[in-house]
Amino acid sequence: MAPYSVNPLVYIFPAIVVTALLLYFVYGAIDRMGLETRTSLATVTGKQFNQAGTTYHTTVAGGRTWVQSDKTPESYVVMLNVGDERSVGLVSKELYQSLQANDTVQVKIRRTRITGRLEVVDVRK
Repeated sequence: MAPYSVNPLVYIFPAIVVTALLLYFVYGAIDRMGLETRTSLATVTGKQFNQAGTTYHTTVAGGRTWVQSDKTPESYVVMLNVGDERSVGLVSKELYQSLQANDTVQVKIRRTRITGRLEVVDVRK
């Protein structure tokens, strides 16, 4: 009888998955951490309210069915033009209610390193 041997994929596949996850988080850290924040003016182009909600999904573990819920809080979003670029910013309910289209707001922005995407960090009237 042949001695017990393990398929090499048992070791290789998890190593590949862990390496891919590690590279993803390193990419995110390089792209977004320690970015310079600057102040700019932006124009409100629209608003969007996202209601709070709950979604449910079923998980089977150990032969038992579990129903789990995910709660999503409400959010107030304003669409902005910063120069010639479009972006979005999360705001408080009070600021959301006071803003209208074509209002000018002061924003704190930063640009990611690798993707060059414009992120709005803070919105003030």
